[in-house]
Amino acid sequence: MTRAAVAWRGYAIVALALALLGTAHWLWAITLRAPVLYGEGAVAHAALLARDRLEYATGASVGALDALRPLFTAANYPPLYFWISGIGDDPYVVGRFASTLATLFVAGAVAWRARPAGWLVAGTVALAWLGSVPVLQWGAAVKPDLLALGLTVAAVVALDRGLPRAFLAGALIGLAVMAKPTALLPGLALLAFVLSRDRMAGARAVAGGLAGVLAVAVITLRPYKDTWWHVVDWNALPWRVELAAPLVLLALLVLAVPIATLVVTRPSTTVVTAYVAGAVAVLLLGGREGATINYFLDLSAAIALAVAGRAPRLAASTAYPVSSVLGAALAIWLVNPFGVVPGRPPGPGAWGDPARVAAVASIPGTLLVEDSGLLMANGREPLVDDVFLWSRNRQRQLTSGFSFGEGDLVLAAVRSGRFDAVVSEVDLARLDEIGGSERQRWHPDLANAVLGGYPAVSRASGAGGYGDGLYVYRKR
Repeated sequence: MTRAAVAWRGYAIVALALALLGTAHWLWAITLRAPVLYGEGAVAHAALLARDRLEYATGASVGALDALRPLFTAANYPPLYFWISGIGDDPYVVGRFASTLATLFVAGAVAWRARPAGWLVAGTVALAWLGSVPVLQWGAAVKPDLLALGLTVAAVVALDRGLPRAFLAGALIGLAVMAKPTALLPGLALLAFVLSRDRMAGARAVAGGLAGVLAVAVITLRPYKDTWWHVVDWNALPWRVELAAPLVLLALLVLAVPIATLVVTRPSTTVVTAYVAGAVAVLLLGGREGATINYFLDLSAAIALAVAGRAPRLAASTAYPVSSVLGAALAIWLVNPFGVVPGRPPGPGAWGDPARVAAVASIPGTLLVEDSGLLMANGREPLVDDVFLWSRNRQRQLTSGFSFGEGDLVLAAVRSGRFDAVVSEVDLARLDEIGGSERQRWHPDLANAVLGGYPAVSRASGAGGYGDGLYVYRKR
C-alpha cells in the first residue's frame, strides 16, 4: 500500500468521525422538537402562520381569536422555507428534516463530482465537507440557509455537464432566492458564466429563474407589499467592516487547506469557479449586523466542489490528506462545535442547552423571551419572536427616521407590564460590558424598560446554556 493510500485512509477515518458527530447531533435535534440556534423560533413561528398565509400579516396569531396578538413577527425571509416547514405538525421537525436532506444532497453532489478519483477519495472529500465548520452547526438548522444552498448546488450540477441545462439551473436559482435572497449572488455569478459562453442559454437561465420565482409566488399567494416590508425593508441592516473582517478571517483559517490547494493547482474556469466567486460575495455580506458563520456555507460548498473536480490529481497526494486532517483539527479547536474541545467555550454557532426548554416551561404567564423558540417548543406563541431584529430596526428608527411602528408598540407593552416576566440569556444590567451579539439583540430602550419595570431578577433553574443560564425578570 502506498503512502498516499495510507494517508487517505487516515483522512477518511477522521472525516467519517466528524460527519458522524454532526449527523448524530442533527438526528437528535430533530427528535428534540425545540430550538438549538438563536433565531429558529422566529422561523418556526412564521412557518405556523404560513399555514394560513399570515406570516407577513401584522398581528396575526396562530392561536385562538381571543388570544393575545403578536406585537412583532419577524418573518424576514421569502415564503418558500416557511411554506415547507409549515407542512406537518411541527416546524422544528419538518424544517430540520428539510435542512438535513439539503445538506446530505450537497455532500452527495461533492462525492459525485469526485467519483473519477475512486470511492475512497470521493467519499472522503464528501464526508470531510459534511463534518466541517460551519456545516456541523448549521446542517440541520430551522433556517432557510441549507435549502437555499442545496438548490444552488443543484443549479451548479445542472450546468456542470456536457449539455448544460440552463433553464433548469435558472429555475433552481429562482427557488433558492425564494428561500433566502443571498442566493441571488451565486445565481448572478452562474448567469455571467453561462452568458459568456452562450447568450441563448443565458436567456433560458433567466426565463427559468423567473419561472421559479413566479411558481413560489403563485403557490404561496402572499401580499406583495407585506412580503417586501418584512423581507427587504426590515432586513436592510447596516454593514460594517469590523463585523466582516473577523468572519472573513475565520473562513480563511477554516478553509485554508482547500483554498491553498486550489491556488497551487491548475487554475479552473468551470461553472464551479463562478460559484466560488458568487460565494465570496456572500461571505463579504457577513459584515451585516446579525451575520454569523452561516455566511460562508456557500463558500465551503463551492470550494468542496472545486476540490472534488481535482480529486483525481489529489488521489496520489500524501500532503493533501495529511494537511486536511490538521486543518480540520484547527477548525474544531477554533470553533469548538457542540463543546467537544474540553476547556474551551463553544465559538460562533454554538447550540443552546436543551434544559432551557424546561426552564421556560416552568415560568407561568405571558413571557417576553430572548430566544422565542423556547416558547414555541412549549406550545406558546411569542408576542415578540425576534428580539434581535426588533432591536436593530428600533435603532434605525431612532437614528434615521425609519418607519417602524412596532418599535413603540413593543416598548409600550413592556412599560405597561403586559408581560408577566422577561427571560434573557444574559444579565441585562451588564450589556455594555458583555457586548457582542447580546448587545445587538437588546436595544438600550428595551433593556432599560425591562430593568425599570421588572426588577426582580433570578436565574432559571435547570438552564445551563454552557454554564451561562437564563435570567428571569419579574414584576414586583
